[in-house]
Amino acid sequence: MVTIKDIAREAGVSISTVSFAFNGTAPVAPETKARIMEVIKRLNYQPNSAARGLVTRKTNSVCLFTPHPATDFFSFSGNNDFNGLLQGIGEVLDHKDYNLLLAWDSLGHKTKTPKLVKLMRERAMDGVLICLPEHDFQTIEELTEQNFPVVIVGSNSQANRVNSVDVDNYEISYKNTRHLLGLGHRRIAFISPGPLNYLVCEDRYEGFKDAMEEAGLRLRDDYLYIGDEKEQSGYKAAEHFLTLKEPPTALVAGRDAQAVGVIDYARAHGTSVPGDLAIVSFENSAAAVKYGISSATTNLYEIGKEGARLMLKLLGRKKDRAPQNVVIPSELVVRESCGGRSSALNADVKAEADADQA
Repeated sequence: MVTIKDIAREAGVSISTVSFAFNGTAPVAPETKARIMEVIKRLNYQPNSAARGLVTRKTNSVCLFTPHPATDFFSFSGNNDFNGLLQGIGEVLDHKDYNLLLAWDSLGHKTKTPKLVKLMRERAMDGVLICLPEHDFQTIEELTEQNFPVVIVGSNSQANRVNSVDVDNYEISYKNTRHLLGLGHRRIAFISPGPLNYLVCEDRYEGFKDAMEEAGLRLRDDYLYIGDEKEQSGYKAAEHFLTLKEPPTALVAGRDAQAVGVIDYARAHGTSVPGDLAIVSFENSAAAVKYGISSATTNLYEIGKEGARLMLKLLGRKKDRAPQNVVIPSELVVRESCGGRSSALNADVKAEADADQA
């Protein structure tokens, strides 16, 4: 195998000059650098990444830190959603010749030194993208105190303190609920996409709750159902809500799979959607298109891309700057399930008619 010594001998320069030319860590005369690079190409020199890292103090690797695969986080996220996040991150990093590492904490016990802190101290990565439903604020704080590049993806709970990229789950849920209120509904239920101790679930419930309270409406315990990633949880939620003495006339589903389950129950029991029950949801997935579900966009692919881009910015900076909190735009795509599509179309027609008369 060709070594850096072979390159230095063939080019007639010192080993350190080859290193400077190859890694760009110090200036080298243009003609000397050209000669070195020609030798490298001719001898097909492949540098030892570990040795190169010692010189550059870089690994050219970024870590994506997630919960342990045996936890319910991956089923909660949904394979397609998590694949979108991975794809977005991977495409950006690959374009800049960075490797993507995947790491998680040990399951079932806590070690003295958190895994992330250990990886940082071992210089196993240049930066970390953190994707956790429940944040270990103490660990994140330790990383940031060491000026280690950190970007949280899929949450902005540490807004203004740590770099983050996410949609605004609170705002989306608030607007989804306001949409139903605007259609005249007052008895509105909520299906959480997962446990309320998950940050995304908490944000979505808080947005729903605030919209209802601002409208002067009492929150009912029996109008809250804690669901999961399966259609069956939507089916069970609908069974619970629609057998109440005073069933809701509308609901905010925490995710499209749940909305599909609600529609399946409604169809099986003669309940009209949106006539008897209006539905809005999150994700704007293929299922939303298929079932005509009004759903807000929550694009994890874009979250992944922007998270990786922000990480590369951090790695290229020479000076510290205030944390950036990037919010990916979202919109409610109105379809048949909420009963608002025909109203929206009629409003557009009326607006056009008024414009013509003017």
